[in-house]
Amino acid sequence: MSAPPTGSEQATGTRPAPHGIVLDGGRPPSNSFVLPQHKIVYISVTKVACTALRWMLADLAGEDPERFYEANGPHLTRLMTVHDTRDRWHVVRRLSEMSPEEVAEISVDNGWFVFAAVRDPWSRLWSAWESKLLTRHPGFVRKYGDQPWFPRIPRSPDDVVADFRTFVETHPWTTDPQLVRDSHFWPQVRSVRPDGLGYSGVYDLSALSRLVADLHAHLAGLGLDRDELYMPRANETPLALTSDVLAGGVAEQVRELYRPDFDRLGDRWRLEDLRLAEPWSPDAMRAVRFQAEVNERIGDLAAHNRRLRRELREAQRRRPGRRPEESAAEPAPEAAAATGASRLAGLTRTAAVRGRALASRVRHTGS
Repeated sequence: MSAPPTGSEQATGTRPAPHGIVLDGGRPPSNSFVLPQHKIVYISVTKVACTALRWMLADLAGEDPERFYEANGPHLTRLMTVHDTRDRWHVVRRLSEMSPEEVAEISVDNGWFVFAAVRDPWSRLWSAWESKLLTRHPGFVRKYGDQPWFPRIPRSPDDVVADFRTFVETHPWTTDPQLVRDSHFWPQVRSVRPDGLGYSGVYDLSALSRLVADLHAHLAGLGLDRDELYMPRANETPLALTSDVLAGGVAEQVRELYRPDFDRLGDRWRLEDLRLAEPWSPDAMRAVRFQAEVNERIGDLAAHNRRLRRELREAQRRRPGRRPEESAAEPAPEAAAATGASRLAGLTRTAAVRGRALASRVRHTGS
């Protein structure tokens, strides 16, 4: 006779995996973070506290944060470098990179804590749109900046509301060949696979304190608990969700567009329970414009860095087999790299000066 489900299992509708974490016969997910010593598996969902949760796991595992800080991508802050490529993680593993025998040993029955976090689709879509499009994340500007649904730099709250409505009505994440592959806009069930993986719990963002308590209890059972888990807050979205954003049928459209999430996980979300903010202040609007300008400058630096790296690779390809007279006339790759680093450092100093000037403008109402 099988044991009754635990509270976490009742909350998620899943059962522990008797022969491993994968229940549906599918591939082990690559959006997984595995801490073998701590017997923890985190299935990451974008725009659901994933920055804080990744840093928590990196800290638990003893990852060196300097490896993340060395990332060359267009990251707005040091905290965001935790989203760079997975080769910066040297301790935390992926299920997709482990052997079938190792994956088969991972299950709640074997004492593992397997979790994911989800969020109501209204605020999640708003957060993704604001952080990637409205504030002009460089990668998204490069790919989609000429699209008719790409938002303008707003001058008023009405601009923001109108551009978000256009995005929802167009819903390019269901049609654009590139955006359709972007996990920031996927239904969450695609990442979580709630019926395909054996979970200890699938936690709602609004109940993150319960996740922290359960993690402490799990770690205490292994003798690995600590007083506090490192979960830094990384707020990329200066504009909180308001009732105006969801008015005019937008909330209903989002519900329909994210029907898979509402069908499988929607019993935990009600529109009337959303914590909606007051109308945005002039300071909040200035903060959006400031962040958009900073992201544009970071995009300039990232593009320059890509060019320097291409020049270095080309110099390295040309170096073998060159004639002696060419060697004297052309700098070695190391010299090209040093020159490139110096140029990039100069650009970074310029960006810092400009950033401080922009910050001063935001602090004073005259911007």
